[in-house]
Amino acid sequence: MTKTRPERRLAAIVAADVVGYSRMMEQDEVGTLNRLKDFERNVVEPAVEEHFGRIVKRMGDGYIVQFQSIVSAVECAMEWQKASDAQITFRIGVNLGDVIVEDDDIYGEGVNLAARLESVANPGEILVSEDVFRQSGGKVSATFQDLGEKTLKNISEPVRVFRLASDEPNSPDTLASRPADDAQTSWKVATVLVSPFRHLGSGGDAASLASGLTETLAAALAHFEEFKIIDPGSATHKISNLGTLDAGRQLGVEYVLEGSVQISGQKVRVGVQLIDVASGSRVWSDTINREFEDAFELQDDITAFVASTMSDAVGEEWAKAILAKPDAALDPHEQMIRGLQLLHRGNPKDCANARAFFEKLVQSDPNGMFPKLCLCWTYASELSGGWPLGREDALEFSLREMRDLMRRYPRSAHIHRLVSRLCIFDGDHAQGVAHAERAYELNPYNSDMMMALGLAKLWNGEHDTAVVLLEKAFSTNRYAPDIFKIYLALAYYLTGRFDDGLKLFDSIEGTTSVTQIYRILNLVGLQQIEEARAEAQSWLNNNAGSKLGDAQSINSFRHQEDREQIFAALRMAGLSQ
Repeated sequence: MTKTRPERRLAAIVAADVVGYSRMMEQDEVGTLNRLKDFERNVVEPAVEEHFGRIVKRMGDGYIVQFQSIVSAVECAMEWQKASDAQITFRIGVNLGDVIVEDDDIYGEGVNLAARLESVANPGEILVSEDVFRQSGGKVSATFQDLGEKTLKNISEPVRVFRLASDEPNSPDTLASRPADDAQTSWKVATVLVSPFRHLGSGGDAASLASGLTETLAAALAHFEEFKIIDPGSATHKISNLGTLDAGRQLGVEYVLEGSVQISGQKVRVGVQLIDVASGSRVWSDTINREFEDAFELQDDITAFVASTMSDAVGEEWAKAILAKPDAALDPHEQMIRGLQLLHRGNPKDCANARAFFEKLVQSDPNGMFPKLCLCWTYASELSGGWPLGREDALEFSLREMRDLMRRYPRSAHIHRLVSRLCIFDGDHAQGVAHAERAYELNPYNSDMMMALGLAKLWNGEHDTAVVLLEKAFSTNRYAPDIFKIYLALAYYLTGRFDDGLKLFDSIEGTTSVTQIYRILNLVGLQQIEEARAEAQSWLNNNAGSKLGDAQSINSFRHQEDREQIFAALRMAGLSQ
């Protein structure tokens, strides 16, 4: 009797899994199924067909797809991720290997490895094997980051794994990802473990929300270039056996984010705390109270608040650590922090002193992203305030340097944010808004990017939209710096809400050049002319050599009527261009 030999072939395999599928089904079964069907019909099936693939298996929460070309497999996976949103996010693994074909099914080690890569990917990530890297490198618009060898479940030998992200310069659909490691030489990247959130009580809603917050927070924090996030799913076993802090120490992380969820009727209370693993001390903690209405909106709201506030909390912790250190004792990262502290004081002298730190760092770290970024921020600050410039070609130099950085690090939200401002100062409002939108797209959880988009819209004449964005940025971040209030006050002035604008200044500590100008505008709007003139005289005393006509923060409005309204108010207070 003849025994049929199984058909074997070399194939490119994509294994994809929907993040948080079980939780979404618990919260809204019908809505989840409808969203997944829409995504499959509008994204998955067209992309697979376009790249000549075949969907081998549909598992409800995922897919196994076969391709004849590894380039086609990688490009298809990238299209899925680009189309993902906050509610439908994939983990994806891609492998090139031997498979066994039986009827319409495939199996074997080639499929198993793709599935294992998918299982260890973070939400929103594409992980590929070394064979995929070698076969597709240079043939797709992507960057591959070598993660080293990994031991994967049920795979006999360690596997070299690469993380993939789109790398198309200036493309609006480039995937969000932190810059390559060489961008971080002078900037410390904090490693954070998001510990599974606990639910207090026996309600299913609390358990579901706790699980959902764990996943969405890990995904949200991964958008921050300041953080490297350890997938909570990969650490659950260690946490249950060792406890959170010991698990964090064993994993080599610096911080652990913990949380708990309580639900009583329609009221939700979420407690969060960030723990320094080395000392066991609490860096930051907060309690968030909300009404339970739409589960997904609630989850997104809490995620945005925690992610944005935690980012600034870590920055505050770093700043405190160097308060007593003399400049000569600072390491490169601490020099960056000291320079930023000076820059944020918002006056010409401290801005120039900050530049000295950044120029030194650029010399010692010429390939680093952050030193050059911060150096160009000093010029942007001088242009914004109409201060004496550190160099005559400040705008041209900064645009040139930032565009060069953008080609190297197209997925940096920080770069797009600064390029947005520089483009507007250069009179290109369309590009300014586009780059602000790109920064926000790359990291929608960072209130700085939300603020940048609101400000770009304001300069572009979209006042009401700007107010909404700036108010959201301010409310999202418990540690929102004073500059958020200052720009919101400008938006209130341009929308006639002078009293609301003036109230914002009551909680601002200290005085900066920009603070005084925007306070003057709202005082004039309220017809408090004498007080406005006193503030104007104070501004003149503090800003010798500055010219309001050169201040791009008030001279870069797209519409002439906005500029005329502002300068007319300043003239009433006794200030000239």
